[in-house]
Amino acid sequence: MRLLLDTHVLLWALDTPGRLPDGLRERPESPGSEVCCSAASIWEIAIKTAPGKANFRYSPEEIARAALDTGFVEVAIRAGHAARVVSLPPHRGDPFVRLLVA
Repeated sequence: MRLLLDTHVLLWALDTPGRLPDGLRERPESPGSEVCCSAASIWEIAIKTAPGKANFRYSPEEIARAALDTGFVEVAIRAGHAARVVSLPPHRGDPFVRLLVA
């Protein structure tokens, strides 16, 4: 099974895995599972790390490195992915989630 983590789940998986639901916590360690992360999540963290925004314990660079060191697979974002955002239902307002879904 291939899992693409959103930003919150990526942060929890790296820093506080106890916050993950039981089923999700066990899945990444299952044989045949591929846990993926996206540059969109690192981009979101970088934007929210700007002065006056969210306070993250680690820098975007440290989070990206930890994800790869943990064995998560980075999923490429291509122009076609960004273009597909237009076809998503309007109820998905978060631009980062929309890109992950696309």
